[in-house]
Amino acid sequence: MQLKIAKAIVEALASGYQLDSEAFEFLLQFNERVNAVELVMKAVQIKYYNNDKQTVLTKQDIEKALPPNLKETNSAHKEVKPIVIEHIESEYKIIKDPTDNIFPIEGLKGFQSLFINRFEKLMKIVKERPDSYQIRQISTLKKEASNSSQKIAGLVMNKKIGRAYVELAIDDMSDRIRTLALNEAVKKNAIKVCLDQLAIIDLQFSKRGTAIVKDVYSPDIPEHLPNRSKQEVYAVFTSDTHIGSNTFLFDAFNRFILWLNGKFGDDSIIRKVKYLIIGGDLVDGVGIYPNQEKELQEVDIHEQYKKLIQLIEQVPKHIKIFIIPGNHDPVRQALPQPVIPEKYADQLYHMENVIMLGNPIHLNLHGVNILVCHGRSLDDIVATTPGLTFSKPASAMKVLLKARHLAPIYGGRTPIAPEKEDHLVIEEVPDIFHTGHVHTVDIDTYRGTLMINSGTWQGQTSYQMNMGLTPTPGIVPIVNLATLEVTLKNFVMIK
Repeated sequence: MQLKIAKAIVEALASGYQLDSEAFEFLLQFNERVNAVELVMKAVQIKYYNNDKQTVLTKQDIEKALPPNLKETNSAHKEVKPIVIEHIESEYKIIKDPTDNIFPIEGLKGFQSLFINRFEKLMKIVKERPDSYQIRQISTLKKEASNSSQKIAGLVMNKKIGRAYVELAIDDMSDRIRTLALNEAVKKNAIKVCLDQLAIIDLQFSKRGTAIVKDVYSPDIPEHLPNRSKQEVYAVFTSDTHIGSNTFLFDAFNRFILWLNGKFGDDSIIRKVKYLIIGGDLVDGVGIYPNQEKELQEVDIHEQYKKLIQLIEQVPKHIKIFIIPGNHDPVRQALPQPVIPEKYADQLYHMENVIMLGNPIHLNLHGVNILVCHGRSLDDIVATTPGLTFSKPASAMKVLLKARHLAPIYGGRTPIAPEKEDHLVIEEVPDIFHTGHVHTVDIDTYRGTLMINSGTWQGQTSYQMNMGLTPTPGIVPIVNLATLEVTLKNFVMIK
């Protein structure tokens, strides 16, 4: 018996499994082309994940664990040439993580503090506009000046859509004013403004003293040339793995892991992949929505994380992994979210290449500014903005960039904590804006910012079917940080 096979058998026995004779003979065929220990432990992992109670490894179990290019049916005699990974030093900086700066204030005082801070931060952004000197406080407006246009900026406290008008109530801390948009083009712009966001309004008073909106717009991000890495290096974006769901696409995710390990082609990319960003909903959780337990393969959240960790630890150690929580992870639901507690994911905290963070975060990777949030507020944006759908989440992401806020709408589907500081204001203009949550891959650019919604690894659940959500699972966006060009890799279609 060869040494590598012997070690593999010992490892299997230590895990409570033994190989039958057919599996042993089959394993001998690949002894020189694969790491036998890794192959056997992969077979054990697959059985464990699938809740297979049989403790005997069969030939079929070993076949399932084989890299696709070594499947007996098509390439049993093909040599696997290891990829030479290009040595690239990590260059990353955590610019902002809310975890250590969450200080909730209970009651009305907390929400007053939150919205005052939101207003102040957004006004600081607005004052960078060349026309900001024209902005007046509402309390100083001259209603008798009916022929002159005046400019205000404040939070949208109420929005009412009528047949012939759109009414916006604006508050700038000095006073509140009711404004009416009557022109068709202006009405369209007013409808798109989010409740509770900061809006800039050009208005003119009618002879009766009514404030008529002549134009309305958001703080917005400026047109800009994005930063790029000085060397060719790749970042991989994904989210919504939903480990524990009975629709988690294990085979597709396994192919993704093999791809990261250089076993699935794209050598010119793989040798330069340095970063993996996972945007929340690592596990499916427990009790997240009604009757969820019927759609769970694993009903214990600790076991869900154990299975997640088994997959994450197979990512090559030279790849730096950044992980944030989502609404299915065991952290508070209200935004901003702190880091996933160590008691659920202890091993992730001890992996040298894993960095656990809160939601949202602002990173700098090789000089490229990246804003990452799970994206739960996209639900509210799609629900309240005419023409938007979950099939094109980048359009909703653009609304957030224009509002310069990651969750402007208070009181919708997205819970927002009454914090001393509003951590959801987009203060720095990102070069890449990454979200997940809606389970649909979408790529677009807006004013120089690359927008990525990274989809999911979960097939459609009955809950999603009832909600009219059609996911696009197993598709991974890969970004060349030197050019910001995006490559999409579909691990569901590849066999």
